[in-house]
Amino acid sequence: MLKQTNAKTRFIGFIGIIFIIVACLIAFLPYFWTFLSGFKERTDILSTQPKLTFTPTLKNFPEVFITNGFLVYLRNSVLTGVITVVVSLLVGIPCAWAFSRFHIFGKKHLFFYFLTTRMCPGVAEALPLYILFSKFGLLGKTPGLVLAHCTFIVAFVIYVMRTFFDDIPEELDNAALVDGYTEWGAFWHVILPIVKPGIASTALLSFIFSWNEMLFALILGGHAAKTLPASFSGLITPHGTFWGQLCAAAGVVTLPIIILAIFLQKYLIRGLSFGAVKG
Repeated sequence: MLKQTNAKTRFIGFIGIIFIIVACLIAFLPYFWTFLSGFKERTDILSTQPKLTFTPTLKNFPEVFITNGFLVYLRNSVLTGVITVVVSLLVGIPCAWAFSRFHIFGKKHLFFYFLTTRMCPGVAEALPLYILFSKFGLLGKTPGLVLAHCTFIVAFVIYVMRTFFDDIPEELDNAALVDGYTEWGAFWHVILPIVKPGIASTALLSFIFSWNEMLFALILGGHAAKTLPASFSGLITPHGTFWGQLCAAAGVVTLPIIILAIFLQKYLIRGLSFGAVKG
């Protein structure tokens, strides 16, 4: 009976592995085909018969990033994403700590207010931000775009980091206070090192949100602060779509996220599972 149970368990596990592999291949196929198309000639891309064997070319990359100026948009994306993440973490982490530990008047309502700013459609915020930024001279500038991204990313940081702080026993805070730390000292020297995986996963997700954001970049960024996602529409013209350049840019725009995910993989896995099991 035990052998039958073990055999059944192994069979179910094998089927599960096969299912995961197939699902990963299906999810990876569009990205692989897009990345591959960045090395194709226009005739190969528009061929009625999909081609896996072709003569690769690198001309799409200099054409899109140098001739069409996408290198500037790539720099804008990196600059906007990095500054947005830094500002959002500096503002959101202390706020999340305050929501988790301190008794604040109307805390539940205030926390719900932050969540509503995250749930609000971006198009509903675009017009008020456009009017405000036009008055303060922030239209078409990276600081303005960073502020626009912070309107929804700070709320995300507060929401996620509060759950990490809630999973830390308050006895650690009390022990740090007994050892002579102030509230801020306990937060900085004791609590933050514990939630480092959570900070890493939150920073990565926040960077992805900022990196992929298109609406604010298109409306508020203008030409000077335009990011890569907002510039893709320039490759779709009345005379046709530059598919090779579009695929080349789409392939490059994913590389920073992949590189960050690889470097932060250890912290990301620990952060996503943080608090799942309590001792």
